Amino acid sequence: MKAVLLARCPRARVIDVTHQIPPQDVLAASVILERMLRVCPAGTIHVSVVDPGVGTARKLLLAKVADQYVLCPDNGLITWPWRRLPDSRAAHDLNWPPPTPASSTFHGRDILAPAAAALAAGECSASELVGIPVAPILLDVAPATKASDVVIIHIDGFGNAITNLPAELIHGIRLRSVKVGRRVIPVRRTYGDVPPARPLALIGSSGLLEVAVRDGNAARTLRLKVGSRLTIGG
Repeated sequence: MKAVLLARCPRARVIDVTHQIPPQDVLAASVILERMLRVCPAGTIHVSVVDPGVGTARKLLLAKVADQYVLCPDNGLITWPWRRLPDSRAAHDLNWPPPTPASSTFHGRDILAPAAAALAAGECSASELVGIPVAPILLDVAPATKASDVVIIHIDGFGNAITNLPAELIHGIRLRSVKVGRRVIPVRRTYGDVPPARPLALIGSSGLLEVAVRDGNAARTLRLKVGSRLTIGG
């Protein structure tokens, strides 16, 4: 994919975000995509491909979120940016003929990357790449709006368990603890606020409540996984 991008748009500055998404894990890709959209400048073009349905009737999207472009399969990958960055968003079917016949197993290389390169090189505008506006497919996950909605949505490479509870919902509340199973875990500001190997909850860099173990792996130590629920204490 990077070779295709650079062949068609040699002046492109390619940021290789990650190839560590677990196979077929569309939600993990969605969480990482939202993080990138928060820090990249307006006009950035994102090509995000976790595509178990490649070659089937599933659609491809060109979405605009946070004044940036996202090319991805319409399989729920846009969900977390769509939920967390609701301003000025739009999605269309990608309707652009690839320059060569597309493989039925690698649309990232044969359709999405060439389309992104054409957009970056100024060969065409975004409006020339798309068809009709669409309501994208969304996964059954959203930012928590009440305590009973708090669920783990991502396990990062350190074993930190990131929840769907945004920081803005708990600002002004003296949240002292969360409960994982029967275990009460203190809420702190930094990882260093507890001794080594001790669990804690804190607001992580993505602006979401997470459960961690200092110098350890919370998912393994506390047997957490995506979908595990937390009880919010006082």
